[in-house]
Amino acid sequence: MHSFTYRANALLTFSVTILAVLCGLASLSDNFNVPSPTAEIQ
Repeated sequence: MHSFTYRANALLTFSVTILAVLCGLASLSDNFNVPSPTAEIQ
């Protein structure tokens, strides 16, 4: 039986890892995005 602090530490580490993966995927997809705005003045 693990203690509460052990479980909390594991959960926190897991959450931070998932957050880092999401940030990495967002950054990677942002690099493949080619912005080409088209604006017309009327």
